[in-house]
Amino acid sequence: MPLSEDVEASERLEHLEPLLLEEQIVDSSPVILPARALACFFLQHLSNSVVTGLYEFSCFLFLIEIFRDTLVPSSLVGLVSTLTGLSLSGWIGGLVDATDRLTFVKWIVGAEKILYIVIYTVFAGLFGPLESVASLAFHFKATWSTNLIIWCAIFVIVSASSFLAIAKTGLNVAFERDWVSTIANGDAHHLTMLNAWMRRIDLCSKLGAPLIVSLLTTLLGYQRTTMILLCFSGFSLAAELLWFQVVYRAFPILQHPRTHARERTTESSRAAWLSREMEAWSTFISLPVFWSSLSIACLYLTTLSYDGTFIAYIKSARGWDDAFIAGMRGLCVLTGLLGTVIMPLLETWLGLERAGAWSIWFEASCLGPVVLAFFIGAPEYGSKGSFWNSAVLFGGIALSRIGLFSFDLCQLKELQLALDTHPMRNQLTALQSSLANMFDLLKYALTLLIATPDRFRYTALVSWAAVVTGGILYSLYLRRIRGHLFHFEWLKKAT
Repeated sequence: MPLSEDVEASERLEHLEPLLLEEQIVDSSPVILPARALACFFLQHLSNSVVTGLYEFSCFLFLIEIFRDTLVPSSLVGLVSTLTGLSLSGWIGGLVDATDRLTFVKWIVGAEKILYIVIYTVFAGLFGPLESVASLAFHFKATWSTNLIIWCAIFVIVSASSFLAIAKTGLNVAFERDWVSTIANGDAHHLTMLNAWMRRIDLCSKLGAPLIVSLLTTLLGYQRTTMILLCFSGFSLAAELLWFQVVYRAFPILQHPRTHARERTTESSRAAWLSREMEAWSTFISLPVFWSSLSIACLYLTTLSYDGTFIAYIKSARGWDDAFIAGMRGLCVLTGLLGTVIMPLLETWLGLERAGAWSIWFEASCLGPVVLAFFIGAPEYGSKGSFWNSAVLFGGIALSRIGLFSFDLCQLKELQLALDTHPMRNQLTALQSSLANMFDLLKYALTLLIATPDRFRYTALVSWAAVVTGGILYSLYLRRIRGHLFHFEWLKKAT
């Protein structure tokens, strides 16, 4: 009897050992994160964010400069990249779980930088002797050999951009989610600090990258700019691999295997994929927060932001140069930052849900005059137009970023609170990203259907309608969780 009790006790201890080890890791006393390792951590993210920002701005800018009379190449890049990311996000996420942390990020960053180099090499060729015939060859009006070369170049750019979308998703999941959470080690203060600085780096990169590209193209021209970006991509690869190694060694917890994640991956591979997806969607749709998620997804069906389509319009149809475009994009980043400051104040004053309603309807109100500017007082093709028309167009879009970023933060917090204790939290959170990608695909399909800059105003009208639809859906969500849309107690107090 004592022997059997000892055996049972030993088995219980053996069973609890991993849990006790995990508890020791998570509940350990607060520690100061090593400054050198943190510096390398943030430098790596800064480098990758800058390289990504340079590519996202320059790729569409270069396509617009080469193919001035059509939006098809830039729309193809966006459409195929989004579709690829939507289709393979689950696969790349599973690969993150199944692969050693350092090995995965090294391979994914290496692949990412090589793809950048390939794309910039193709652009360097297009800005060379092929630039004068590229537009003709796109419409099959040049010699057959030139047509073939140009379309092969487009194919390489679109294909490489699609693989980049997968690499970006993988690095986002592995580095910005898994590494950050692991380094924070259950410390809420560390997690908040890491996330906050990562977000600030992203926003600064979005502000700085267009300015850098515009400055380079203005001073050096497009071909030399592509060569500089190509060299910078290669340099960043060497630096980022070094920084990854330093961070990995400085935080031993990163070397712990993902035991539970690997077990879940193995188990999920045996189940029927379609059945799981249908069950997840059914559960998600039944939740009140689904209407909030659907409302923010509608905002992705827009051409009234500084992506390739809108840049093509203001360059070709309005005649604005790269420096002006970069400045206006920077202004939108600043107003977006203002939205992140205003959101907590709105939440304190109105409550989280009502703050979201005020934010999305503020965005819709700002974009209403913008749409009118495309139909009333719009300039002739190729001219900038009157001052008031341009002020309404660019000013309205900039102001709308306040509402957009404020609403984004409100909706994110609503989702986190609604799914905080849900057993399918991560899976349902991923479904919101899928919704956003679906509407993003609709945007690119729309720009392929309306593929010339002189008809851009119709895409602007659809974009505003999508924002209004998002506002209506959010109002339904508000009505469902609060039982009302308006209450007038404040009027009684005022009288």
